[in-house]
Amino acid sequence: MTLYFDLPRTTAVTAEPSPWQDYRPSPRLIHAAVGSGFLAAVVLAAGVWSVVLGDTGAALACGVAVLILGHLSGLLLNLWVRPHHAGDRMRITRIDDGTPGLTFTYSGRLYYWYAGFLGLVTLAQLSLAVRTPVLALGATLTGAALFLLLRHAPGRLALTPDGIYHHGVGTRHFVPWQAVRDILPGEQARIPVIAVPAAGHPATRIRRSVFPAARTLTIQVPWLAADPALVLQTLRWYHANPAHRFELSYQIAVDRARQRTWYLH
Repeated sequence: MTLYFDLPRTTAVTAEPSPWQDYRPSPRLIHAAVGSGFLAAVVLAAGVWSVVLGDTGAALACGVAVLILGHLSGLLLNLWVRPHHAGDRMRITRIDDGTPGLTFTYSGRLYYWYAGFLGLVTLAQLSLAVRTPVLALGATLTGAALFLLLRHAPGRLALTPDGIYHHGVGTRHFVPWQAVRDILPGEQARIPVIAVPAAGHPATRIRRSVFPAARTLTIQVPWLAADPALVLQTLRWYHANPAHRFELSYQIAVDRARQRTWYLH
């Protein structure tokens, strides 16, 4: 039996500042976010004027358009323009095979903006499909995307003594620690990510949704409800300190990550 005070000294992992602190979104995305918000305000004013004139149909149409444009602006802001969250939200929960692990949950706020936008667009297209049948196809596509989004909700990233488990928007991915080659911050399609390149291993498992998934475990930073720099540091520390991975099933891992006690036994 290994006692906690008998463990070897920890391997230091440099506590670097956030690799995304200089992240700059595309100017086009910023313009789209601001522009959709501005249009929402303009349409809202038009809706109010329609109410004054007694045009109920126009007022209703403006109200729906305001909701769609507002949710589009919120989605763009949270996914591309302001993708980083602060805080240290984490807890011990069980993954798909029942193993407890240190879990970082996905952002409920981003789920709201994404699901709200898709839901409103779907409803708007369905309401107009009677006059414009082609919109029924669009409603089917956005409705299917909404179904896939909510079907796999809520997402999470969990670190267990055996490996890393990622329950993403469309994929469930488990990679054992022995197969992990590195923990790398990066960017994909202008979205900050944490990539976990790994070698092939029989214990690796990938459960895909309708669409094919990348073989590399990739976490999109905007979906994390915790500080991504903390998540990255925690991943790197437990990757470099295998003797301490047993902690990941207990509250001690939560305390260590929350207090940043990377140099203590």
